[in-house]
Amino acid sequence: MKNIFYVVFIILSSTLTSCSYLKNVQLLSGGELKRQQFVQAIPFEMRKDLIVVKAKVNDDSTEREFIFDTGAFNSKIEKGLAESLSLKTITTKSNSTAAGVTRKIEVTRIDSLVFGETAFYNVGAGKVEYDEQSASPCIAQHGIIGANIMKLAHWKIDYEHQMIYFSDQPFEVKESAYNIEFDNPLLSGTPLISMKIGGKEAQNILFDVGYNGGLVLPIALAKEFEGSDKLFFDRSTTGIYGAKADTLIEKQLEVEIDGFQTSIPVNFSANGKALLGNEFLKHFEVIINYDKNIIQLIERKTVSIDPNAPFIPGVLNDNQWVVDRTTEDLPFVLGDTLTSVNGKTPRELFDNYCDYLKHVGELISTDSLKVLKGNGEEFIIKNKSVSK
Repeated sequence: MKNIFYVVFIILSSTLTSCSYLKNVQLLSGGELKRQQFVQAIPFEMRKDLIVVKAKVNDDSTEREFIFDTGAFNSKIEKGLAESLSLKTITTKSNSTAAGVTRKIEVTRIDSLVFGETAFYNVGAGKVEYDEQSASPCIAQHGIIGANIMKLAHWKIDYEHQMIYFSDQPFEVKESAYNIEFDNPLLSGTPLISMKIGGKEAQNILFDVGYNGGLVLPIALAKEFEGSDKLFFDRSTTGIYGAKADTLIEKQLEVEIDGFQTSIPVNFSANGKALLGNEFLKHFEVIINYDKNIIQLIERKTVSIDPNAPFIPGVLNDNQWVVDRTTEDLPFVLGDTLTSVNGKTPRELFDNYCDYLKHVGELISTDSLKVLKGNGEEFIIKNKSVSK
């Protein structure tokens, strides 16, 4: 009898798992763009080097704000908004971020998602519950436009004039452009590219306009490239589910894409991610052709990327700071609490967490920071040195 129970339990579990998988396949492989022979133009805002677009959900007349993200396997809608619009949960799935944080997420279907005058229909979207330390709702609180939508059209991103164009027909490129072939998963449109780094071919790099950094590769590859290393301990990068501690090695390397060459700081991450983001891409006009699986880059500005800041204070609470980035040369470890930065508590400098995210770059770009640890030790952190 016991063995029969196990057999029944296994069959039932397999059936439920298969059912959930099939529902996810149907949702992610679904979606429809009915309009033909059109070009839709929509403006966007750049916030913290991320693209924010507006769209209407179903019959709701209010335009909502979403992060535009080629690196997101499927789209997301903030759970509170989804519930207020009576979007039913159809299934669940595991969802992982670039930082390596995984959670189970409910999945719904959006009947229509409208950009300007053009709608996408029957779109699968996860109901996202942001971590309290997530930067995403500070950028665009209503969700993420993911690659399951993007694969339904062709796209042109004009960073210089902050405009996105999309069409049912590929865009013609009349200027000199750098061409990148890409692969993408069957159920989504997340583009994976190859490029030369330090004279060597690197593959399976996610072309990610939802990442506001430059070029990052798995840390295991760092030893393959010559050059001096800078070591960082970091938890300043947050995704929809908050931050995860990381170790970064930074190297200044030559990169090449279809004949385009430049030298940039490349980060190698212990979290194993491989991403090319907006800190690099914003210097180009980007055209994505999903018929031929080709991305074209038209250079608009000289590529310039700053090296990592050696030290970043995070907010622990209104009255205490916490070390969110440090180096092996600084007398701190991740998670150290700080009483003040430049003589101020977080509350004295920022109104709230989103205000901190908006302005922390200005704080750490100053010539020096005076930092007071909880034990009373005071340090002056300069660009390349520290003193007590």
